[in-house]
Amino acid sequence: MTEKPEILKQGKIPQDILQEFLAFTAKKEETSDIIIGAETGEDAAVVKGNKRIIISADPITFTGENIGIYTVAVNCNDIVAMGGIPKYLTTTILIPPDTHRDKLQSVFKEIGYYAQEAGIHWIGGHTEVTDAAARLIVSGQVVGFLAGRPTPSSGAEPGDVIVMTKWAGLEGTTILAREMPETTRKILGDKAYSEVFNWITDPGISILTEGRTLREINISSAHDPTEGGIATGIHEIALRSGTGAMIYKDSVFIREETKA
Repeated sequence: MTEKPEILKQGKIPQDILQEFLAFTAKKEETSDIIIGAETGEDAAVVKGNKRIIISADPITFTGENIGIYTVAVNCNDIVAMGGIPKYLTTTILIPPDTHRDKLQSVFKEIGYYAQEAGIHWIGGHTEVTDAAARLIVSGQVVGFLAGRPTPSSGAEPGDVIVMTKWAGLEGTTILAREMPETTRKILGDKAYSEVFNWITDPGISILTEGRTLREINISSAHDPTEGGIATGIHEIALRSGTGAMIYKDSVFIREETKA
């Protein structure tokens, strides 16, 4: 006889469940950077800081799948684009009533895993079951330390060269593969579908690797284009910096799978 999945009711997460799930967050025993970490009953975390910090926040609302990957990558990317090194993550997790306990556990596990992969500490936040959420939503905030000087969107200068990493449409294409598998497989075939499906982690939507490279290069501006893609990203840089941009279509790398 199989056990009936445990359902989460509206309100605070029961302490025994939350305590179990907090095992996926960073522990102060693991690093001297954390003075007070994620614990039941604690209102905030206490960590070691830096003279110059960068703070960014982003909710994950456009997809319910792989929410841990997006929570870590999207928030860390904004820190990297500003010239920083991501350090600490906090989250607000809002769960619809009657969500299975296992679903929440998988979210904790995924955020914990990808935070560790990114080299950042998940130090706490808030978790609540509420009918204000139609589906599970995670809102993340990352604090990072400035590595050198800031590289804001407003920093672009006439004569600069625009460099794009990876390729255009990477994130949108892998979302389509994950949310419309039958249609995507029919268009691309099994092999290409499988490859596109895995783009979320290979090469991945994170720019942490690029950030490490950029620290060795004197750049004027950086931006992480998500909603709106490459066109909106370039437009925002131009708008913020008071410059124009000349874009050659053939120079914007788009994979054949995305075109299909």
